[in-house]
Amino acid sequence: YVHEAPQLFDLANDPDELVDQAENPAYAAVRAAFEERLRDLLDPEAVDAQAKADQLAKVADFGGEAAVLARGLSNSPIPGEAPVFQRNLSN
Repeated sequence: YVHEAPQLFDLANDPDELVDQAENPAYAAVRAAFEERLRDLLDPEAVDAQAKADQLAKVADFGGEAAVLARGLSNSPIPGEAPVFQRNLSN
């Protein structure tokens, strides 16, 4: 996530991603290489800003935040999952 600390896991030795190696000096070159590769592909800050702007526009398209929350969608459906709308989520 943009503006969060980077994470790096050694999947060969830690497939459950339990030990973050991002601050481990032994992995500094790997982390730097991944950061460089990411930035060669895209600008993370610009992509994040565009995604958030798109999300705000989508909320506006559906009548604003209050209207969206009133519909009662309790999660973001995964691809292929039909959305399930619920009412009175606070009860």
